[in-house]
Amino acid sequence: MRHEMGLYEVPFRSIEQERKIVEIRLNDPKRQQIYVGDQIQFTHTETSETLLVRVTKRQVFPDFRALYEQIPNEDIDCVGWSLDELVTSTYTIYSKEAEQQYGALALTIVLEP
Repeated sequence: MRHEMGLYEVPFRSIEQERKIVEIRLNDPKRQQIYVGDQIQFTHTETSETLLVRVTKRQVFPDFRALYEQIPNEDIDCVGWSLDELVTSTYTIYSKEAEQQYGALALTIVLEP
């Protein structure tokens, strides 16, 4: 199955250059439909460029802190970031209430040829 998601400039380029191999999302109903082997088409929010990836691993966590404690910073192209910086940055995108309701999701991905 193919899913569609938007991405801002920095994460889009990180995936494009294969520096980011794990996409972090809220485990909301839309993302609960994503399984290993599925494709995700990421669309750049400003340029409409697209990237196609395949999901190779799916991990669910109770919250973003637990996720960031398990996923290496290298895998999300955030080398040098502290745990608190990662969590605080994520809360600019997702609310704590949504996190409590749905939990966090780490999708390991590879670019499709």
